[in-house]
Amino acid sequence: MTVEFIDYFWGDKNNGFDVLYHNMKFGSLATKELLDFFREKANIEEQNSRLMSKLVHKASTGTLNSTFAPIWTILRTSAEKLTALHLQMVQKITELIKDVTKYADELHKKHKNVKEEESPTLEAVQAMQTSTAALQKARDLYMAKVAELEKLRKDNASQKDIEKLETKIKKLQEDYKTLLDKHGPIKAEFERRMTQACKRFQEIEEGHLRQMREFLSTYLELLQNNHDMVGQVHSDFKRQFLDMTVDKLLEQFVLNKYTGLEKPGS
Repeated sequence: MTVEFIDYFWGDKNNGFDVLYHNMKFGSLATKELLDFFREKANIEEQNSRLMSKLVHKASTGTLNSTFAPIWTILRTSAEKLTALHLQMVQKITELIKDVTKYADELHKKHKNVKEEESPTLEAVQAMQTSTAALQKARDLYMAKVAELEKLRKDNASQKDIEKLETKIKKLQEDYKTLLDKHGPIKAEFERRMTQACKRFQEIEEGHLRQMREFLSTYLELLQNNHDMVGQVHSDFKRQFLDMTVDKLLEQFVLNKYTGLEKPGS
């Protein structure tokens, strides 16, 4: 389904421009919220890096003279790699934050220009709303007087009262026609400017959504790459651990610590 703003933002109250303008402003808010999200993610990754550093320290201070020492080496190496990956993630998200911040500044300037350039459209909308309200008020007053005239006739009121009311109704008809004549050009100008504004707001919104999706695509790619690299670290850790069997641990211990192959007195 292809959505065109020009088909959806009219209506009796002529509030389409207001809805589209404020929706554009919400784009700046969404950008700010996305920035806050990325900053929080960077903070989390930085905290994870610090926590992993503690594991590196813990693995480095394990008993290195025991038969379990090679396992401590594997644990330390794995923790060091994960620490580096978290720091790398912080750096990449920070670069993304710079890009989003730059976009947010550009978006703010664009919105400011739109506000200034669309001021004639806002004036046309307000004129349309005022004219429409005046027409409705005049029509309601005319209908009320017509109903009043019918009641007078039904109640056999005096001819003088009837003629007096008929004169008022004729004046109301003339006033309504005058308003209607003025309303035509106002309506035409309103429709012309609203048509242009709808197209402009749609272009802005489509560009904004494409850019926001691009930021998210970059973020998802960072997550996926980081996930793959973390998974590789865990796979390497598992492989190295499984290779380090009890026999191999004992073998490394005796090769590193053996005190001699001959018994005393041989």
